[in-house]
Amino acid sequence: MRYLAWLLLLANLGMLVWLLTQPEPPPQQFRAIPLPPGIEPLVLLSERAPRAATPERRSEPADAVSSANPSATNPPAPSSPATPTAEPSPPAPAPTTCHAIGPFTEQADARSADAQLESGGYRTHSRVGEVRQPSGYWVYMPGMPAAQARRIVAELDANGMSDYFIGNQSYISLGIFSDKSKAQTRLEQIRQLGFDAVLDQRYRTRKVYWIDIDPAAQPLLVSAVWTQLQQRYPDIRVQRVSCD
Repeated sequence: MRYLAWLLLLANLGMLVWLLTQPEPPPQQFRAIPLPPGIEPLVLLSERAPRAATPERRSEPADAVSSANPSATNPPAPSSPATPTAEPSPPAPAPTTCHAIGPFTEQADARSADAQLESGGYRTHSRVGEVRQPSGYWVYMPGMPAAQARRIVAELDANGMSDYFIGNQSYISLGIFSDKSKAQTRLEQIRQLGFDAVLDQRYRTRKVYWIDIDPAAQPLLVSAVWTQLQQRYPDIRVQRVSCD
């Protein structure tokens, strides 16, 4: 056993001497792998070549630039003349207001009042107008096919209602009434038979007469002529109108 230990020790010493006497291996060289066309190689920041410092550009004074190149500076643009402001237009004159008396429902009354005003020193002008006034109540069925209208009036006859009238486009008039309550009664009678009728108020247009007063005349509302006219025709009034 002792000899074996000495032999192992000598073998290790011999291996150590052999390793120390061997020359160093050459450094390992790496070959770059070729890149496909169009692909740039990857370069580290530390591998980039430093850029050459660019010299600073000194700015010259404005006077030096101007004297060296007169066209380098633009002359100030001439100021445009001030635009004259438009004068405000004068206000439009207020329309002249006239007075009209009426309405007179009879032309004879209008003529009599006109003569009375002229005798009181007023310049007048008579004119004709129109008013729309209520004129009773109408119960009817709107227009319908002719065959349907004939069937309805046949049933009205069978129920003792003969006061009807068939008009244009086959509307059926069921009566005109001056009293609304009577018109309502007829409407209910028709609806009880199963028909749908309509109740409307009727109007008529009639002529009326007005007397226009010249605006230069004396005030009318405080005159004795106006007081007399009001006593004779209590339904008339004074209306302000344009003189144009």
